Amino acid sequence: MKVNAINILNHVFTAKRVSHNENRQNNICMPQTSYDCFQKNNIYNAITFTGVDGRGKVKQRGMMFHISNLPATRSYCGQFLDPETDKFIDFLEKSRQTHWIMNPLFALGEDLCPYNASGRFSKNIYLVNLNELTKDKYGNILKPSELPDDITAPVFTLDMLKTQKLPRFEKAFERFQKLEPAHPLKAEYTEFVRENKDLWLDTYAAYDGISKLYGDNWKNWPKDLQVLPQTATEEEKSLETVLTETLEGRLSEKQIQKVVKDINLFKFEQFLYDKQFNEFNNQLKNKGINLILDLAIGVSPNGVDVWANKDMFLLDENFNPVKVSGCPPEAAYPRTQVWGHALYNYDSPKFWDYQEASIKKLIKEGDLRLDHFVGYINRAEIPAEYRTNEGRILRGEQIFAPVEEGGMGKDFFLSDWIVRIDEKRNARNENMFELFIRVAREEGKKPEDCYILEDFGPLAETEAYKEFKEKFGTDFISQRIPVAMGIGEHITSPQDQNNISSPEKIKNEKNIAILTGNHDLPPLRDYVDLLLDNEPQEVNGKNSPALFREFCKNELHLTDDEIKDRDLVMKELMKWHYTQDNVKQVQTTLPDALGIYFRPNIPGYSNGMKDKYLMKTTPEALLPYWSRVFPKGFLDRTDKNGINPGYKDLADDYIKMMDNLYKSF
Repeated sequence: MKVNAINILNHVFTAKRVSHNENRQNNICMPQTSYDCFQKNNIYNAITFTGVDGRGKVKQRGMMFHISNLPATRSYCGQFLDPETDKFIDFLEKSRQTHWIMNPLFALGEDLCPYNASGRFSKNIYLVNLNELTKDKYGNILKPSELPDDITAPVFTLDMLKTQKLPRFEKAFERFQKLEPAHPLKAEYTEFVRENKDLWLDTYAAYDGISKLYGDNWKNWPKDLQVLPQTATEEEKSLETVLTETLEGRLSEKQIQKVVKDINLFKFEQFLYDKQFNEFNNQLKNKGINLILDLAIGVSPNGVDVWANKDMFLLDENFNPVKVSGCPPEAAYPRTQVWGHALYNYDSPKFWDYQEASIKKLIKEGDLRLDHFVGYINRAEIPAEYRTNEGRILRGEQIFAPVEEGGMGKDFFLSDWIVRIDEKRNARNENMFELFIRVAREEGKKPEDCYILEDFGPLAETEAYKEFKEKFGTDFISQRIPVAMGIGEHITSPQDQNNISSPEKIKNEKNIAILTGNHDLPPLRDYVDLLLDNEPQEVNGKNSPALFREFCKNELHLTDDEIKDRDLVMKELMKWHYTQDNVKQVQTTLPDALGIYFRPNIPGYSNGMKDKYLMKTTPEALLPYWSRVFPKGFLDRTDKNGINPGYKDLADDYIKMMDNLYKSF
């Protein structure tokens, strides 16, 4: 394990790119993937942001970085109110960021993927800082001697987090129950339960209590527990009452008491999250930084939301999805993506209530990125079962298996799987977009300022999408990724003129956010290395390297000799993002700001983890989502050797660039 961790860190944190010619001259055997590249002494490839002229024009500047990737004190992953988190907030402030962009903060499953959450309301309790529980304001419900050892690990698993935090939550809860009734923490807890119990807390807590008995997948529970929410509704009783009645005769009284204790423990854990998150959020606001949170478009079919609201999803008689979420092949990812969420039933009134309630809850906490927004216009309905022309029945991943293995191929997709749903309406006669707009205004926000749409991809090129843009385009901020999805794919054929991320299209749009990258693309440095390769190659049938050089000359105003300097290209490319007159918001990632090779995750495909640039499965690709941690003090240190490099010089360079761009603001 120790050796693997070192190897992974060598890949992730200390990689230095060199050209193919340099590889041959130095007899370095370089693997074919862009992440499998490092050099002796582990010297990273620094970007120097010096001598930047001009004035920045983009007034909203956000950095995408999941808090779990931060190091922390006595925790395997980043957490609220931690000294390392404070350092990152200071870096955001010094680099003149107006937003911290989070991916979803929902409760995690085994894959650690917040885009495949059990439900939309419970949150990731592993972000709770145990150190805070030793303080007077928490009634000293933990003792300093009971805190976990301060061990730093480069990667973490869900089991590691459970072992580290869950026993201490239990101990803290036992002491919490013994606090004096007049203790302020008791009043805060009572108010939290009052505000959330009917909306989601009681249901989620009951689900959690049952899960500790029978596992996380409710379809493996006894039949009477599978339909428990429906039974409670029919009998007009609370879920907890029906649960205890159902368990009588099946479990001992002591076992039932344990279930009730687990239910209340779940509520307490969620309370701790809520209390610390609010303090963390206020800490950001005091520095002029707003959160951008993320609403994942789907939830796990095996989770609490589907269990509690079966008629809100498209399920068969055995409660299995008849169709699942995903995305057809596209230029960026030429394979069918299968995410596997159960699809919502837009004809269910309960769905519309659920959608509105979850949006309201999230938008109170920050601005909101709407994941896979085009899925609210046209969605890909991928069947859970497919019958071939020969009569063979393929299920799940069998559909997209290679043809030689009996499947239909990795890029198989039928046009009638794309279904228009933008005209579906609720009881108020609102479509989804009108619902979003109304909720924002009711919460005192302007929709055109608080909603950021992930609306690129093949489903953003339909007639329905064009109609949406014409009618509602000014009410939402649209994301564009000019390097990853625009440059090099916009002038080689007539249909490419419609590429919404091309620089030409971007210059003609308003109310947009341009991104240097996002959570599941290779880092910007990786694209620059590929596109400026000394041996230009075609990508997806197009000579993207040549087109990128054209962009460097026309947009970045670089000469042929200057284009050979990749540090200079990166500097000018970053500057270009921040100086576009019509752009409302620039979103970068921490790896792009520092110019390092770090990728939080790789998208899920029907046939494994491969992407546009044919990255093979690497140690970091095999890790679960958001399971890697930067070294402690990485913003304070400049040492370049070993497995724990410091990035202070890179952070300082980025701060200097932003100061130069925004010194008059």
